[in-house]
Amino acid sequence: MVPGYSSVKLHIFHSGYCVSHGRVVDPVQGQKRCRFYATWALIEHPEQGLILFDTGYAPRFREATARWPYKLYALMTPVFLEAHETALERLKALGYAPDQIKTIILSHFHGDHIAGLQDFPNAEVICSASAWAQASSVKGWAAVSKGILPDLIPADLEQRIYGIPDSDLGQLKKADSAYDLFGDGSIQLYALPGHGRGQLGAVLQTPEGPVFLAADAAWQLEPWRAGILPRSIVRLFFDDWGAYKRTFGELRDFARLHPDCRIVFTHSPELVER
Repeated sequence: MVPGYSSVKLHIFHSGYCVSHGRVVDPVQGQKRCRFYATWALIEHPEQGLILFDTGYAPRFREATARWPYKLYALMTPVFLEAHETALERLKALGYAPDQIKTIILSHFHGDHIAGLQDFPNAEVICSASAWAQASSVKGWAAVSKGILPDLIPADLEQRIYGIPDSDLGQLKKADSAYDLFGDGSIQLYALPGHGRGQLGAVLQTPEGPVFLAADAAWQLEPWRAGILPRSIVRLFFDDWGAYKRTFGELRDFARLHPDCRIVFTHSPELVER
């Protein structure tokens, strides 16, 4: 832990998964179909209480993709989810009620990151301003092409959202530029553009050392460490392929400069399968 910073406790869970071919993730060594687990984090802050980083899948994903054109989303990424795996049920199993979640940090608005959002109606939602601007305005085919499912967005989210100007978020090339969410160094936010509009990540100070929740800046840890980009076909649904490649590389540079910081990607299988 960095001296003088508040410390938070981090717990990582998963709520279902979708499947795709391994060569999409790793064109060099990928084999067969692989699971993209929808992981999310519970953060215990000593003063701010319980915080979620993303929310994973929930049954309403199926409802939100029941009609065209949104059905295409489900056909492209078949989802597998058990009832007990949702963020709501996992938190209940720990003895937490939904209204105890005071803050949700959204990395971006893709369906596998926000499907559980409606289960926490009292939480303030923090994201980048550009992510919210896109998610709150696109519909139909334009929404599907950006990975947005409008029916997953709570009707009152406009009143509960805090959109951070993208220019205020930390830049990976400037480690001291991080957006200090609570002013105590415990959660620092960085811009991770490219995969989804306005994607952000969070560096947490934990008793075990700093952890970077890097969302979908890469999909799996080992290919990222080796510098292997996903197959370029993904540019069809990424927000900005050029920005993605820059973020991918800058995060590797960040990791070399901060070897004590554990990098965590939402879909990397070692979070669930080890």
